[in-house]
Amino acid sequence: MTNFKQLQDYAVKKRSPSVVHKYQFDEIVTKSLLLHPGRLEKFKVRIPNFSSMSTVPDVNKWILRLSQKNIKILTLEYKEGKTVRHTLPSYFFSCLDLTYLMLRNFDFSPTPEFKGFLFLNKLLLYGIHLANNCFEGILSSCPVLQRLLLHGCSGVSHFNISGSKLKRLSIKADDKFESISLEKAPNLTEVFVSLERVVIGLKGNPISDFVKLVNSLPKVKILRLNGNFLQLLAETPVPSMLPTSLKILQLKGVNFTKFDQISAVVCLIRNSPNLEQLYIESSTTKLKHKQVSGYLQLLDCTTFPFRQLHQVKLTNISGFIPEFELIRFLLFSSPSLVTMSIVEHPQLAAEKALEVARKLLQLQPPSPVSIDFSRDGKK
Repeated sequence: MTNFKQLQDYAVKKRSPSVVHKYQFDEIVTKSLLLHPGRLEKFKVRIPNFSSMSTVPDVNKWILRLSQKNIKILTLEYKEGKTVRHTLPSYFFSCLDLTYLMLRNFDFSPTPEFKGFLFLNKLLLYGIHLANNCFEGILSSCPVLQRLLLHGCSGVSHFNISGSKLKRLSIKADDKFESISLEKAPNLTEVFVSLERVVIGLKGNPISDFVKLVNSLPKVKILRLNGNFLQLLAETPVPSMLPTSLKILQLKGVNFTKFDQISAVVCLIRNSPNLEQLYIESSTTKLKHKQVSGYLQLLDCTTFPFRQLHQVKLTNISGFIPEFELIRFLLFSSPSLVTMSIVEHPQLAAEKALEVARKLLQLQPPSPVSIDFSRDGKK
């Protein structure tokens, strides 16, 4: 018989289907919770997909038990890709001692009596439906929240983020995204925003103000954006200066064929006076025109030197001309650059990779810099 006297947390992870059926997943978890006599600090369960609806575990029963156990750290995950979300029962909102909450594939609808998770400092939501416009109310009822993650969540299109304690924010928004505001979260130090597609207003106008967004981030140190968000920002007024606190800039899924995205990249780099590390992931698959190459070739490498930039990493590089022009621009504009790591696209042919390596050897930047060209970026 299992001894639960010393048990302070409990975790059940996904097993193979044969193991799940053999040991009756639902019964194992339920009995473990019922037999555990004391407090339960941490509970983590990943629920696999079952072939029969009759074998779906009684998650509500677990939650009821957890609400009676002063649970502090809770992770509940339905397998990614599940089409039907589980609705959280009303007594879920009685877990008032929570400090960490991670949910995947649930319907989240707070009861009218819910006063908030007053001790919650980390909230991670994946594929959650936020019902009845509850998003802003949830944030306002978590006064000590420090980290917020929203990936693939529905029920929210205007991301009005608030929280005086909030430091880390990560948003992956679907095609229902309409706007983002960070004015009420002045202490953010790390921000990641990724859009599934570029969104424009009803009259064809962009719906986010780049200047206003930047001015809302006086303490940001790490900024991560994807190509679609860059394209949206390029259509708005450009800020003359990004926060001096910004040290690390990461740009994912940048398409070097899109002028709007590349111009936004250059704008961000040039207007970040204390930038130390730059990471760019290319998503270019085929070059269609020369507009981007011409723009990058005309950039002055001496007018706005990046004096603090000492580390650059570029990934998924295929050797297209715009990619080389950006490499040249960065090398000749960064007098303090120490290392530039370039990782080739995983499908780049060997002869093309050799050509890229030869071109890199021909570059002779004015200051000594180590240029590393590799296949997987691992050292």
